[in-house]
Amino acid sequence: MIVSRARYGFLLLLWLTATADAATEGEAAVGADDAVLAAQWFTGPLLAPSPPPPAHDRFAVEPYLLFSRGAGGFDQNGDFAARPKGSDRLIEFTVFKYGLTDNLALQLLPGLARASDGSSGFTDLPVQVEYRWFGRTDTGFWHPSLTTTFSVSLPIGPYQHLRDAADGFGTGAYKASGQVLLQSLFTTFGHAHRLRAWATFAQALDSVAVEGISSYGTAAGYSGMALPGASSELGIADEFGLDQRWALALDVVQDFAKPPHLSGLPEGPGSSSFILAPAIEYNFADWIGLIAGVQFTAAGHNASAPLVPQVAVNMFF
Repeated sequence: MIVSRARYGFLLLLWLTATADAATEGEAAVGADDAVLAAQWFTGPLLAPSPPPPAHDRFAVEPYLLFSRGAGGFDQNGDFAARPKGSDRLIEFTVFKYGLTDNLALQLLPGLARASDGSSGFTDLPVQVEYRWFGRTDTGFWHPSLTTTFSVSLPIGPYQHLRDAADGFGTGAYKASGQVLLQSLFTTFGHAHRLRAWATFAQALDSVAVEGISSYGTAAGYSGMALPGASSELGIADEFGLDQRWALALDVVQDFAKPPHLSGLPEGPGSSSFILAPAIEYNFADWIGLIAGVQFTAAGHNASAPLVPQVAVNMFF
């Protein structure tokens, strides 16, 4: 069953990329396509990263509200098993992005989290620099923009001396990540699409001292060092304009992660997750829109599978 769900997910991924044929035919009527794209309003999908704002001195703000419910997880064989409640979280984070130039942007993602036992605190703080190398105003499936991102995550979230491991909202370690993002704007059958495809790799920059119950799963009385494992992500997301204000969105994501290395403890297995996030958008104007949807893990190995309904408001100034 899990294999079948994964295959269906990959079929969705193939369907998204297969729109290239229809997009190529649509590019024969460039003027009509440009008019459709210029009229369409998008907020951006739930999980996909975004390129820099379209011009310098533009400021983007997007607050998110998520409820992560620990529905269960996948074992090493990919079999799903429900788990007792207790790992639910309410998370709020806000994307702040400022265009330093037409192609260079700075982004901050501060966040707050609250666990089911009432504990709350900041999440780690990613600070990102984005640069768009080409394609800022290009349209057409085969004419994407290319953006690269470098990020450092500042360890400000609680991670040790916890009452419960679920109260750990941080890692205690500085993390660096690099990302490549492609974005295409095109039409099929008179409707606008915005397609994003990306790849991300993240690695901790140092080890961190860990005492007692922690976000790494250590128990009371533990004292040692932890080195967070590396992680990577591949994703593709499509937004499909129903009309100027309404749009459908779908993220398809594959995550991989190595386990942390904890001194004095055996190293666990790596994990993988295949994630889907369908959503619907409503845009009040060209500068403000609302998106709501749900993120869930359709398949995986040694991975949790939370159900994460979420809503966000995207604003440009």
